[in-house]
Amino acid sequence: MFSMMNILLFVVLVVVLIVAETFCKSSTSLLFKLSSFSTIKRAEKSIGKVVTTDAKFLLEDKLPVGLNRETIPKHVAVIMDGNRRWAKNKGLEPMLGHEAGVRSLVKLLPLCRNWGIKVLTVYAFSTENWIRPKVEVDFLMKLFEKILKEELDSFMRQEVRISVIGDSKKLPRSLQKCITKVTETTKRNSGCHLIMAVNYSGRTDIVLACQRISNKVKDGLIQPEDIDERLITHELETKCTEFPYPDLLIRTSGELRLSNFLMWQLAYTELYFDESFWPDFGEKEFVQALQSFQRRQRRFGGQNDDKLVDQKS
Repeated sequence: MFSMMNILLFVVLVVVLIVAETFCKSSTSLLFKLSSFSTIKRAEKSIGKVVTTDAKFLLEDKLPVGLNRETIPKHVAVIMDGNRRWAKNKGLEPMLGHEAGVRSLVKLLPLCRNWGIKVLTVYAFSTENWIRPKVEVDFLMKLFEKILKEELDSFMRQEVRISVIGDSKKLPRSLQKCITKVTETTKRNSGCHLIMAVNYSGRTDIVLACQRISNKVKDGLIQPEDIDERLITHELETKCTEFPYPDLLIRTSGELRLSNFLMWQLAYTELYFDESFWPDFGEKEFVQALQSFQRRQRRFGGQNDDKLVDQKS
């Protein structure tokens, strides 16, 4: 009898354990479902915020009427001409023209970023500009340093990467330090790449590239027959960008020359000349330049129906 009672108690205990385990599993499953439901709801709210933000971003990125995003140039180069004449026409000192020109450049950057232009290269100071009055040259050097310092936070917010090409060794020491800091700080930004040509010469750029290549031949690193267009391009100062060849060159103030700017890189670039002085070159003028670019057929020496050549290096 005692043995039978023990068996019954053992069976009851097993049943109780089975029921308890089933209840625990059900409770855990229920809790997991509730937790998952809560997580999903939070995720849906987050997604809603993201979608709202993306919609706002897309709205901000909307192109002006008349522009096609598919044919927006990847790389635009600008000769910012007419600052001094703009100031003279207004009875102002030349320095105020240069300051107004800097403001025009700063206003152009968010447009480039929003419209999909990857690279903006500007001719800020040529090697020939040293012959200008010393007081003007000194002012320009200080202005370059000032704009780099004051706009650094803006560059970071807008994801603008800064590079400076040209012979920086001849620039004031404080400007050299400033350039080093800004280029290092912004090097990972991917919104738009602003390349500033300061103390730059297109011909010198090519000469120095040839010298570096000849040294590689002399050192046995390459053979003369290895020298081709791609190798030369990779030795030029615009090697700092993924798109070294400008699709469009804009020059303001009505001048119709290249002035020793990117002489190799501009071989197949579309040229656009605007009568406006650079400080007056704003969004409307920029849109007109881009519209002119998009109306053209870029054949690179081919026929109308030829597939366009991608100059990405």
